[in-house]
Amino acid sequence: MSRPAEPPHLDDAVLIDFGRGRRLERLAGVLVDRPLPQARLPRRLPGLWAEASLSYTGGPEGESRISAGEPVPPLPRGWRQFGPLPDPWRVAIPLHATTLHLEVRPAASGQTGLFLEQAPQWSWLERVTPRGARILSLFAHSGAATLALAAAGAEVVHVDASRQAIGLARRNAEASSLGSAPIRFVCEDARVFVQRELRRGSRYDGVVLDPPSWGHGPKGQAFAIDRDLPRLLDDLAGLVPAPAAGPLLLSCHSAGWTARRLTEALAIVAGGRGRAGGTGQEITAGPLTCSDASGRSLEFGAHARLPPRCSDTPDTERRADGEA
Repeated sequence: MSRPAEPPHLDDAVLIDFGRGRRLERLAGVLVDRPLPQARLPRRLPGLWAEASLSYTGGPEGESRISAGEPVPPLPRGWRQFGPLPDPWRVAIPLHATTLHLEVRPAASGQTGLFLEQAPQWSWLERVTPRGARILSLFAHSGAATLALAAAGAEVVHVDASRQAIGLARRNAEASSLGSAPIRFVCEDARVFVQRELRRGSRYDGVVLDPPSWGHGPKGQAFAIDRDLPRLLDDLAGLVPAPAAGPLLLSCHSAGWTARRLTEALAIVAGGRGRAGGTGQEITAGPLTCSDASGRSLEFGAHARLPPRCSDTPDTERRADGEA
């Protein structure tokens, strides 16, 4: 299996501990306890969990234990608050030459708007993306990948089906001093948008996508990764001429989508099986991981990526050829 990319050093957003089906994170000084089904090992710091200021149970909120007179920000159903939260609540994510400032936004699903296991990919995008490249960012969520591309000087089209996620991405751009960057925010189903771009004859230098296992477009269009991703990648091959002048990055958190499978899938867009025609650059792949305060690594998903044809930045990962 390919080894994971070297993560940037994070101080403001850290996985502290995990175990018994949950994770404990410190986000801008706040301890957050929420589910993580694959975290089956025993906890290393069991005494610290009682200090969490925020916990997600997936059920009714219950009573919040905060001091009298303190304001209580509204939280979605399923979250329980045990102490004050920052306002605004943002974390700093240092990349290579840029620091992103991302809002923590607890959602009814148990997500916080942050995906710390993706931080190495954001740093990679900032390093390898050519200035002036036109990049398509699909399933773009709260915008961290989009902002890493914009920080490198790219023109980015950011597409997500959730208006709430689009709003969060806009706020993250402003907080990261990228509010005036050339980012076009589009609330649309990814497949519908790509097919419309094909009809228009649009072209992009690269594409970044992080599809969910399943989801819905703004008009209720159902998306299932096993059924819909291959066709979407076929369409993307028509938008991104090979060899790509910008980065190609495909990641997901879906069971069965291993690094090897993602490599084969991304090769559809790259114009060849694992290699960008004639450049000698190969698709590399590996797990999406985070390490806790005890140094234990936990796998969240997988990724595959290909640097731009003009990039001289070494990609130190090995190919996924030998992965089981």
